[in-house]
Amino acid sequence: MSQELTKSSPAPAALLVTEEEAAAVREAFAVNIASGSITEFDLPRIRPVNGEALWKIPTLEGHQTAQSIEGVVVFARDTRAYYPGKDITNQPPDCSSMDGITGIAKAGVNLGGECRKCPMAQWESAPDSGAQACKQSKQLFILRGSSMFLEVVSLPPTSLKAVRQFFLKLVTQGVQYHQCILRIDLKESTNAQHQKYGTAVLNFVRKLSAEEVARAVEFRKLAESIAERVDISPTNE
Repeated sequence: MSQELTKSSPAPAALLVTEEEAAAVREAFAVNIASGSITEFDLPRIRPVNGEALWKIPTLEGHQTAQSIEGVVVFARDTRAYYPGKDITNQPPDCSSMDGITGIAKAGVNLGGECRKCPMAQWESAPDSGAQACKQSKQLFILRGSSMFLEVVSLPPTSLKAVRQFFLKLVTQGVQYHQCILRIDLKESTNAQHQKYGTAVLNFVRKLSAEEVARAVEFRKLAESIAERVDISPTNE
């Protein structure tokens, strides 16, 4: 964690633009968001592939898979979603929370309120797995590679502990998560039902320079404003 700054791992392209280019990007985002052009499901989503230790990454041609992704997390949030059945897809959950604290239920559904007191958020409330019926997830708004736009990494409940522990390690070094480049690998694991899945393993790559941090802070503010419009996934995956 105390390693000296090196350029062996270049920062995402979005952090290397000139001030004029950054201002143009910010202005474009501000105009598009204000006009309602960006909807809640427009940001590209990166998710683990079901049953494999691989990331599913959207591309212009469709998608590609990779065991690891690298970039700068500029904003992170906890979310929750409850579906009445695991086979329900392509529709909003019965209840959801964009901060992991307060749930908002669909009209006619007797749920919502303080998440920690909700029966659907208790362990063993999911009859098929003994887990929580209301699924927790972590959303990381990340900048990576040559992309000039934010992407969202969606992490399942099995990876929440790893993220929490990694962020705490950063705290011990006085580093905020948007001040460094990190790599997120997927390690193959198996649950009690002998089903394979990928568990996130976070690795520190390097600190950002002062100039890169300043640009990351600008994107952090942007991500916070966009997050107000970005709901959790509309599918029960």
